[in-house]
Amino acid sequence: MQSLAIGSLMAEDEFISLQHRKSLPPPRRTTVTWEEYINAAAGLAPSLGRAQVLKQNTKKFKALVAMAEDFPLSIDVLLDILEIVAPFKHFDKLRCFCKVRMPPGFPVRIEIPILPTISAKVTFQKFMFRNDLTSKIFKIPKSYREDANRFPDL
Repeated sequence: MQSLAIGSLMAEDEFISLQHRKSLPPPRRTTVTWEEYINAAAGLAPSLGRAQVLKQNTKKFKALVAMAEDFPLSIDVLLDILEIVAPFKHFDKLRCFCKVRMPPGFPVRIEIPILPTISAKVTFQKFMFRNDLTSKIFKIPKSYREDANRFPDL
């Protein structure tokens, strides 16, 4: 498959292994009437074709959480921040984790798998409240141009 992806030529014996299999035979005729089908309970409609082959995969992951009971912020502040970032569906998993499974205190470090090979890491270091912030740091520069393709789902 890699040779297909990068566009290199395949040997003939590799090509033969990619041939399609024959189609499955058609399913048996059903004895279910239209009335039985539409009157079935929600989610329990009778099967009209082949029996479904269902697979269930369960994967466990480990999350790392370091809590501090004397941190000057509350977990609600972190949840508000993650609410802003959560339109990205993978960060929603981190937000849900923080909402449901947190021990008492504030999480100063969280590491949670988002995808099999990618972990989200949130660490609070050298946090301090400041009163000397000017409104200048919140102004968008005139040279800034928004790229409509950057986050198309927002």
